[in-house]
Amino acid sequence: MRLERLCCIPTAPAVADEDDRAGENDAAPPKKSTKSRRRRLTLHCFLCRRIRRSLSSHSDRFHDAPGTTLGNGGRKDGAGSCRTPRIFTYAELYIGTRGFSKTELLGSGGFGRVYRAALPSDGSVVAVKCIAGSSDHGLEKSFAAELVAVAQLRHRNLVPLRGWCIHDRQLLLVYEYMPNRSLDRLLFAAPAVLPLGWERRRKIIFGLAAALFYLHEQLDTQIIHRDVKASNVMLDSGYNARLGDFGLARWIEHSEASLPAAPAGSKPANNYDQFRITETSRIGGTIGYIPPESFQRLAAATAKSDVFSFGVVILEVATGRRAVNLAYPDDKIFMLDWVRQLADDGELLTAGDKRLPAGSYLLAEMQRLLHLGLLCSLHEPQSRPTTKWVTETLAGDITGDLPALPSFRSQPVYFSLSSSSGSTTVTSSLYLTAAGTTKFLTAENEIAGSQRDATPFPTVDTPREISYKEIVGITNNFSKTRTVAELDFGTGYQGLMENRFHVLVKRMGWKTCPALRARFSDELNNISHLRHRHLVQLRGWCTDHGEMLVVYDYPSGGVLSRRLFDLHHAALSWRQRYRIVKSLASAVLYLHEEWDEQVIHRNITSSAVFLDPDMSPRLGCFALAEFLSRSDRGGCDRRGAKSPARGIFGYMSPEYMESGRATAAADVYSFGVVVLEILSGRAAVDLRRLDALLVGKARAWEASGRPAVVMADGRMGGRFEGKEMERLVRLGAACTRSEAGDRPTMRQIASILDGNDEALMKTGGRREGKGEWEAKNNPARDMVRRMKALGIQ
Repeated sequence: MRLERLCCIPTAPAVADEDDRAGENDAAPPKKSTKSRRRRLTLHCFLCRRIRRSLSSHSDRFHDAPGTTLGNGGRKDGAGSCRTPRIFTYAELYIGTRGFSKTELLGSGGFGRVYRAALPSDGSVVAVKCIAGSSDHGLEKSFAAELVAVAQLRHRNLVPLRGWCIHDRQLLLVYEYMPNRSLDRLLFAAPAVLPLGWERRRKIIFGLAAALFYLHEQLDTQIIHRDVKASNVMLDSGYNARLGDFGLARWIEHSEASLPAAPAGSKPANNYDQFRITETSRIGGTIGYIPPESFQRLAAATAKSDVFSFGVVILEVATGRRAVNLAYPDDKIFMLDWVRQLADDGELLTAGDKRLPAGSYLLAEMQRLLHLGLLCSLHEPQSRPTTKWVTETLAGDITGDLPALPSFRSQPVYFSLSSSSGSTTVTSSLYLTAAGTTKFLTAENEIAGSQRDATPFPTVDTPREISYKEIVGITNNFSKTRTVAELDFGTGYQGLMENRFHVLVKRMGWKTCPALRARFSDELNNISHLRHRHLVQLRGWCTDHGEMLVVYDYPSGGVLSRRLFDLHHAALSWRQRYRIVKSLASAVLYLHEEWDEQVIHRNITSSAVFLDPDMSPRLGCFALAEFLSRSDRGGCDRRGAKSPARGIFGYMSPEYMESGRATAAADVYSFGVVVLEILSGRAAVDLRRLDALLVGKARAWEASGRPAVVMADGRMGGRFEGKEMERLVRLGAACTRSEAGDRPTMRQIASILDGNDEALMKTGGRREGKGEWEAKNNPARDMVRRMKALGIQ
């Protein structure tokens, strides 16, 4: 008898969290207007026929079994809200804002006004952004761009969208309320007000950098914000930066080398065509933050445009001065020119905010922050660093001296439209964060001021309930020819949905099992709240005919485990393997540190990793995922200090098998096992071998002091980079230490994979002796002995 893997699930029925039953009193979506204005018909066509249909699951909750509910009951903990965006009625927003009273007004601008509202449905406080003059096509497009962007984004440093409403020529967006308002209000407060502290300033800058890194590199389509400024950086109750206002946001495709090939007959999964850079005809942004290249006639926004604006915000935070202040002399009106002059004079530190108390910060930290702001705001776009490099620098992963600044005397001033041929530039090689940094395409530009016909609002692609009949058609009635793989708790089938989306239909087994039905509910609630370019994306579900069906976008490169262990598939190259490890680390880091809550996956295995045609990975199988509030990051499970271990044997850490407590360190262990599988071509558990556990082989290698090449997959024929192989073997060994405290964090792992071997040496932990390892892994070793005794292979 051959056993592919051993899956552990609890024998007692699981009960859905109370949080999953919240929101049952949410108001119904608005009815269609009976007026006949052409523009209102266009808006309501967009809103009612497309968005409401696709979001019906979030407005009309459904029950598939007693105790298991799905829908709008997003989880909410002390860390903040992660509700699914929905359609609000105008009545509840009118009541919540007290009739849009002036007493509830938070701010106003060219776009309209923002009001504070207490929702009558649940009493929660939100911010309602009212877009002024919806008859203006430009403002309608801004509204649509913001809606499309924020409805799809999930990051702890972005303002979360709660929903939207269209009523009688009024366009309203509903956001989470940020109690500390915007950065500029605190940073440039009156002298009598206590200034924002240094540590909070550093925290805000890091959060803003993380948000931009997410937009630029961690999504399937790169988003350029185009209006990064202090007034668009909101602060939550913990003074965490939350970037908002996506009205000017535009999209750029990642380079073709990193794009997955679309399956035959399919179309792009998202409708962003209206908001691509090629559709941008005017300069976007605010004077003082707009990069110099944007003033050129044929300029196009790129990620480096956002980096420039971010650099100006860094300098504002460090100096306490606004980007533009007409109260200063002509040569100091633009703060950037003033700081550049001080840098040339060797007096950069004098730019620091004088309101900060003496001794409240280290002079070296102020110097480094000012230096970083100037690097980000260099005149030439190619000389600026990437947001990835900036984030790693602010996190302390990149140490040592920063790249030298040029002489600004030889460069144009900020507002100059010409480029000096004698300017000194900093080469982009100074900002490398890994072998093969991400490159982006810049779309062709159109002449500024060109006119376009009005275009309809785009579709907001969000998960929806799919009929059983449609799924039968997609899978050809669950034909064996459509079978992809056996997945956690079910079988995967591939097919084409709506003749354009290549999807994977996961059909759960054991339909009458209460625990499995609860897992099904959890998987939908979990994955629908996450978005990252290396996570699978949920497209819908079905519970008709007693089925439990989950529909994902299908990464058609297959399952990683099959590509590694099935000899019928061509062996993965070393470059592909290293890229898979790096990308998977990026996804797990997002789960652990870059979302509102900390997500513990609990099922990181090679069978849970799907591959795009270009071999880029996408982590899936979220049925076991646990969402922890930031106060629970030590690993306190919501259901108690101890619970049954759930996962796949061979990937579970020793302490997790014993306690069942969901921790980031347990995920790191599972990730380490997958790393060892990728570099060795061996499964986590292979009962045909004497050393059945792969982690045991890694420990034996470490104790022997033999070269890393002995761990390499023979199918590669020795074609790998020796230094990278050494790095991955040592990293896999470090991640699978028996003691959780000896393992690196995912942020450290990401830095190590970028080539920071110094961090690997620091986080390697002490080496375990053979006896110590065997003692701590006795439960797993006993399991192997029993399985072998039963003849399982």
